[in-house]
Amino acid sequence: MFEIFLLIFGIGVATGFFDSLVGAGGLISIPSLIFLGIPPQTAIATDRFGTIGQTLSALYKFWKAKGIVWKYVPILSILALAGSLIGSIILLNVDTKILESVIVILVLVLVPLVLLKRSFGVKSVKTSKFKNIIGLFLYFLIMIFAGFFGQGTGPMTSYVVIFFLGFTMIENLGTGIIPWFVLSISSVIIFAFNGIIDYQIGIVLLVGMAIGGYLGAHIAIKKGNVWVKRLFVLFVVVLSVKLLLFN
Repeated sequence: MFEIFLLIFGIGVATGFFDSLVGAGGLISIPSLIFLGIPPQTAIATDRFGTIGQTLSALYKFWKAKGIVWKYVPILSILALAGSLIGSIILLNVDTKILESVIVILVLVLVPLVLLKRSFGVKSVKTSKFKNIIGLFLYFLIMIFAGFFGQGTGPMTSYVVIFFLGFTMIENLGTGIIPWFVLSISSVIIFAFNGIIDYQIGIVLLVGMAIGGYLGAHIAIKKGNVWVKRLFVLFVVVLSVKLLLFN
């Protein structure tokens, strides 16, 4: 049993690390938990419980580094809350076999959009009000998806926030922490009420994700926007190949 908890702790560290860098740690933790024999709904719910640790530790680092665009925090948090409430209810009634098919399509659409725009995420850009509205609407739709699944939604929200709201990579990572924390808390409440969280595994995962989240945020801030963008592009390409060839 100790070996299992140690493995889960390691999964948590890796998940939190990549969550803070590219926002897609769920692609590590959820499949790993399912591989260990945890039912899909329980794996998703337990991962969301662990995410609380990652968001708090990463938030501390990005806050200190002034990597948060505060004027967007309230609206993004409201959209995340609404999306999580809708998405969490969907999880309780959805056939989990369709989830991976959905993420394959969405991530493959994302790849060329990121690769073809060289200035993507490197410099802060002022965008039009109309573009902001479109971005916020798309963000809300992604938050619904994130509420009941979460895997791969990090790259999608990153693209929307950077392209439509004009954020840099670091601003995207820092600002997105708070709405994701709101989403995690609201989802966890619903999951807890329905009894689908494994708290023994969840606590170990939370500690590991807190450590990994802090380390990931530290490296992102230290390396800067260009380095994070390169990692982001590499991650999205590898993810797309994996989903396309191995599903």
